[in-house]
Amino acid sequence: MSIPLANATIILVEDDPNAQLVALDLLRMGGANRCYSRRSVDSAIAFAEKLPKVDLFLVDINMPKKSGFDLLSEVRKHERLQGALIVAVTAGTLEHDTGRIREFGFDGFISKPLRAAEFANQVQRVLDGEHLWETR
Repeated sequence: MSIPLANATIILVEDDPNAQLVALDLLRMGGANRCYSRRSVDSAIAFAEKLPKVDLFLVDINMPKKSGFDLLSEVRKHERLQGALIVAVTAGTLEHDTGRIREFGFDGFISKPLRAAEFANQVQRVLDGEHLWETR
């Protein structure tokens, strides 16, 4: 399964407004047309339920209330959303953190801070079916 970035529906789940703006700008500059952001897991899932389809969730792991792990669990159990790809986008790059992310079943990992010249390409690689594990 390969989905062009320009056609993919992407939801970024990020509680930091500055990180959210940077990631959205990089996606849009890379050609993404349908990328949205939400600041919490509950808000992201409620928004996703209103869309015809979600191809990819890009999710921060460490957020208040519910974490990226919670989002993954809820999406995988959700009848309509369970087919979406879920990639962790986080600063937690220690081997223990990345190992836990991999074991939990994420479709990939992209470390923060984001690399401006590479981020859209990294996302495209995930949309092309690659299980991407890129740490700094």
